[in-house]
Amino acid sequence: MPALAARSLRAMRPLPWFAAVLVACAALSACAPRHDWREIRADEDHYLAMMPARPDRMTRPIDLDGMPVNMTMQGARIDGVAFIVGAAPLPDASVAVRERALAAMRTAMVRNIQGTESRADAVAVPVVDASGRAVGSAPGWRIEARGRVGERAVSLHAVFASRGGRAWQAVVLGPDPEPDPARIFLDGFRILE
Repeated sequence: MPALAARSLRAMRPLPWFAAVLVACAALSACAPRHDWREIRADEDHYLAMMPARPDRMTRPIDLDGMPVNMTMQGARIDGVAFIVGAAPLPDASVAVRERALAAMRTAMVRNIQGTESRADAVAVPVVDASGRAVGSAPGWRIEARGRVGERAVSLHAVFASRGGRAWQAVVLGPDPEPDPARIFLDGFRILE
């Protein structure tokens, strides 16, 4: 029996320190948030946004109801959900051109998912100065839509805004975006004066 007791005690010895560290790291990484929020400042595109990960950036020509523009987009993808801000300079700063651009952006996004809007609310999008201090607001729309991309059902949550000679869209698109990350992203979008 004494040999059995000695083996049982050896089996109960504490883990070596490096094994304990590995176990702790594994436990912590399992609890790590999927969203690594950061503020993105796009001075050249005149906006601030909260992104859930380091964004990629691209510019491409698009047509906004007969107005050719170059839209610059920054976006990140988390668990199949895309978080994207698009910014486009407009041909002029008139109210008619801004309204036409917003309607075209909104229509195109819903059409891209072969969807229908389930909610559309007029909103005031915050305008901030270089220090981030609120200096006003710009008119815009906040929408929700459901549709399909290929065979997959998707939801769209978006804000569309314009001010001066620019238009913006902040979009969350994916199979079933979680409400909190979508809210953080859309509420974190601000126009930079």
